[in-house]
Amino acid sequence: MTASRHMTSYNATSALSSKQRQHEQTTDGGNVSAAAEASNQQLDARQTNADRDQAPEAYLDKSGSDRGSDHSRDAYPTRLSQPPEHLWQKRREPVVHSRADEGPLGAEQLKRFKSDGFLFEPEFLAPEDVEALKAELAALLDNEEWQGRDFTITEPKSREIRSIFAVHFLSERFRQLAEDPRLVDRARQILGGDVYLHQSRINYKPGFEGKGFNWHSDFETWHAEDGMPEMRAVSASIILTDNHHFNGPLMLIPGSHEVFVHCLGETPDDNHKSSLQTQKVGVPSREALSELIAKRGIEAPTGAAGGLLMFDCNTLHGSNANMSPDPRSNAFFVYNRVDNAMQAPFAAARPRPEFLAHRLDGGWDELED
Repeated sequence: MTASRHMTSYNATSALSSKQRQHEQTTDGGNVSAAAEASNQQLDARQTNADRDQAPEAYLDKSGSDRGSDHSRDAYPTRLSQPPEHLWQKRREPVVHSRADEGPLGAEQLKRFKSDGFLFEPEFLAPEDVEALKAELAALLDNEEWQGRDFTITEPKSREIRSIFAVHFLSERFRQLAEDPRLVDRARQILGGDVYLHQSRINYKPGFEGKGFNWHSDFETWHAEDGMPEMRAVSASIILTDNHHFNGPLMLIPGSHEVFVHCLGETPDDNHKSSLQTQKVGVPSREALSELIAKRGIEAPTGAAGGLLMFDCNTLHGSNANMSPDPRSNAFFVYNRVDNAMQAPFAAARPRPEFLAHRLDGGWDELED
């Protein structure tokens, strides 16, 4: 079963001028073609003197990105006070660190992940496992003990819960899922080393009420506000309800993980209190988004509950509002390499709370408050 049968795609051709169309690259639904390589070469051409070693110095004086830290060099400056000379810089780290014989993912799957920055596997979980997780999710959403807590995020203009963080501390079933060897081994294979759980949550987008979320790179936030030094993390999203075109599925920009897009605007204090509802800081410019979408388009994995979407920490993604009566929910786990542990934030006065960025010791004392 090919990924194209479970993917809604946006082809940028219809939205481009004739000048832009001549640069657009397309890929075959089941193969990673030379178009992806050509796309990456075009992204590299945008860099000129902002390559992997020179880019940091090109921005350090403008960024103010050492706010709250003592980093003398920031490899990925962001939250800039002035528009950067270049829209983005090339990433420094490899995307895939292991071979097919070193984990559960095959050669073609690793090749696709490296090219696109994500991989969708339908029918990852059995139907009975999905039903058990859905029942657990419903119990968590109905638990009055979690209402109004910092780790429970509601919709911007209602009391509907959209996310509950640190879910592996709140639920034994979700803890078991987070530690499932099938997930952990995939993360280890992609990242090439031991991993720990940087973040866990359940997301719920209610029918008609669930709002969208702006385009963003998770790494940009984790780097700026949590102190994640390098792109050595991967996210695993397990779909708990059927995803279709109209209930706000996650959308991703293939190939966007290969570049780091610099964002404007200083990080406000306690930014997480508003950004988890509506993200306004750490959002790529429309110019950068337009150019990246022109290269490879937009894709949105859809399919039955139980599918697994894994994506690179730097892949740009977002979602539309849920315009249907059908809710959308997923379990979300972020695996970070042990040697990529958090430092001081690169562009914030202090780190975000631990329910958003767990530390290597694996503890969390929020429930004792």
